[in-house]
Amino acid sequence: MDDFLDRVWDLIYGFLQSTVVFLDALFSPLEILGPGVVIFLLAFIVVIITRIIARFYVTKRYVHLGKEFQHWKGVRDEAMKHPDREKGKALAKNIDQAQLNRAYYDYFFEGILKHFIGNVLPILLMVAYVTKVYTPQTLLKRFGEEWVFSFSFGSSSQTNVGSLLWFVICLILSFILFAVLKMVFKKRYAKKESV
Repeated sequence: MDDFLDRVWDLIYGFLQSTVVFLDALFSPLEILGPGVVIFLLAFIVVIITRIIARFYVTKRYVHLGKEFQHWKGVRDEAMKHPDREKGKALAKNIDQAQLNRAYYDYFFEGILKHFIGNVLPILLMVAYVTKVYTPQTLLKRFGEEWVFSFSFGSSSQTNVGSLLWFVICLILSFILFAVLKMVFKKRYAKKESV
C-alpha cells in the first residue's frame, strides 16, 4: 500500500511541477507589465476556473443525495399537515430521527466536498504557485524590488504589499469583477432574446 501511495504522490508531484513550468512559460512574457498585473491575471483566471468547475462539476452521488433529502423533507412536510397536530409532530419527529437527518448530513458533507474540489483546491494551488514563484528574492531579481507594491503614507512610514496579500486582494476584486461581468452579459443576452 505504501508503494502505491508513493507512486500516486510522485504522479501528483510531477503534475504540479509540470504545471508550474507551464504557467511560468505562459506568463513570463507578461512580466514586462509588472508583478501586480500578472498576479491579478492569475487571480482572475483562477476565479474563472472555479466558476466553470462549480457550474459543471456535479457528482451523481450529490444529485442522488439531493433527491433523497428533498424526498424525506417532503414526507416530513406531509406528516406536519396531519389534522391531529400532536400526531403530526410525532410523525415528523420519527422521520427526522430515522431518515431526514441522515439524508441532510450526507447531502451537506457531499456539498462541502464538491465546494472544496471546485473552489478551495484551485485557489489553494494558485496561492501555492504565487507564493513560490513571487517570493521577495524572486521579485528583487526579476523586477528590482522585493515587494509587489511599496507606498508611503507621510514621510517615514512605508507600506509594502507582498505577493500573497496582493493575490488575496486581487482574488476578492476578481470575484466582484466576475459577478459584474456576469450581470452585464445576462442583461445583454436578455435584451437580444426580447428583440
